[in-house]
Amino acid sequence: MTMQISLILPQIVALDIVFALAACLQTIHVPLIASRRSSYNRKAVCTYEASLVLHLVVSALILFASSGSYLVAPLDVCARAMGGALWLNAAIFAYGVVLMVRYRRPVMLVELLLVVAVTPPVVFAMGSAWTVVLIAEGAFFLFRSIAALLMDVRNRQEDITAFSTIETINVIPVGILYLDPRGRPLLMNRCMRKNLVELHMPTDLGDMSGTWNGLRKLSMQMPESSQNRVRINLDRFGEARAVVEVSPAEIRLFVHDDVMVSGRLFERIIGLDVTEYAHAHDRLAQANHLLELAGQELQAQIEEVKKVADNAAYLRMRARVHDVIGQRLSILHRYLEEGRLDDESLEQIDPLLRSIAADLRSGGASEPAEQLGDIVHAFGLVSVQIDVEGALPEDARVAAAFLQIIREASTNATKHAQAHRVHVRLWRETSEDGAVARMTVSNDGAPAPVSYREGTGIPGMRHVAQDLGGCLEIHAAPPFTLAVSIPLNASATAQRRSS
Repeated sequence: MTMQISLILPQIVALDIVFALAACLQTIHVPLIASRRSSYNRKAVCTYEASLVLHLVVSALILFASSGSYLVAPLDVCARAMGGALWLNAAIFAYGVVLMVRYRRPVMLVELLLVVAVTPPVVFAMGSAWTVVLIAEGAFFLFRSIAALLMDVRNRQEDITAFSTIETINVIPVGILYLDPRGRPLLMNRCMRKNLVELHMPTDLGDMSGTWNGLRKLSMQMPESSQNRVRINLDRFGEARAVVEVSPAEIRLFVHDDVMVSGRLFERIIGLDVTEYAHAHDRLAQANHLLELAGQELQAQIEEVKKVADNAAYLRMRARVHDVIGQRLSILHRYLEEGRLDDESLEQIDPLLRSIAADLRSGGASEPAEQLGDIVHAFGLVSVQIDVEGALPEDARVAAAFLQIIREASTNATKHAQAHRVHVRLWRETSEDGAVARMTVSNDGAPAPVSYREGTGIPGMRHVAQDLGGCLEIHAAPPFTLAVSIPLNASATAQRRSS
């Protein structure tokens, strides 16, 4: 049995007003969507929203026809009377389904079901109960239209408009000036106007074609200027000057080019405040110059270190001659002055002469410990402290190799890493394979680059260790460290034990 639902005249009139209001709000909503800039499917959405206006008009006409009848005919009867007009809702439903599937909007399902409910098959099937559909439809579409308008208002506030674009151009800290082919200003923002005012140049002329030539005259003598780029220095009073003897307070950079806009050629001038960048560049150039001078000074100090190291043997020999051999020669000279040339005196003079010759022969080769002390002293002259922990091996060949590596490693640390402290650790390990002399040389200089390239120093030190059957390893992680290990031969070990 079909449920009987009927409305009285005031209820039908009120529902008709609801549909009329929803249709009006939906009509306002359509052009707002059409003017939205961010809608990627604007045409399809506008067509669907406009079809909903037709749907609401059809429903409103059904209510109007029912209220206009003298006996207030049932709504379903009036709907059947409209016949073919209701099939328009079927077309709206089909189009809405396509949009829902294409753009993946399942939220449209509710409104599409209400739209398809106002088609002849549904109206005939539901009879007088179809009135419930019309009431639900009126309430839903009134709410939908109000919500859509609120969303439109919010989107209009967030959308980019011509006024918001102009305001954005005015507040950016870059001066912009566009001139048409006749020299008339098409666009000039506040920053460009401020720059021109600071330079005492006109900003309100109808013809500003001479603006770029005026800027070039102000910076004609600046070396940084070119055909399409000028740099102008301002003093603290805001006056332009071409030649600056002291550091300028503010610096402006202007760039000129031609651009095509909508098929028309325009002259464009961009003004930039490069004060901080220019001052930073000047400070960087000064720092680079100081670093270059420091590098030259350091190179000179390295050369001095090499000279000191090369002359260390000569200095030791001169001191030995002065302190030891000179003393014995003085004794011999005393013998000659006194005329003591008898046989007994000659026997005393003979060992004295022999000892002088022996001292002269041994003066050219000092002990390893003395050579290490000379290295420490030589690098101390250039404020590089070498700390030595442990003692050199007693094997002369290994000790000489360690001394050569210490000298080269300290030179590299001073020259390349700008080190102030070099730490040398020497020790001896004994295992089943025999005794091994080990040494590490580290420095507090700048860390080595991730991908550093070996020059001639490191391969040379590695070759010294390998000649004695040892090896040299590099640990680049701070602190930069050389690890050297050289096996001690059996003869040297036996010699140490016997001594």
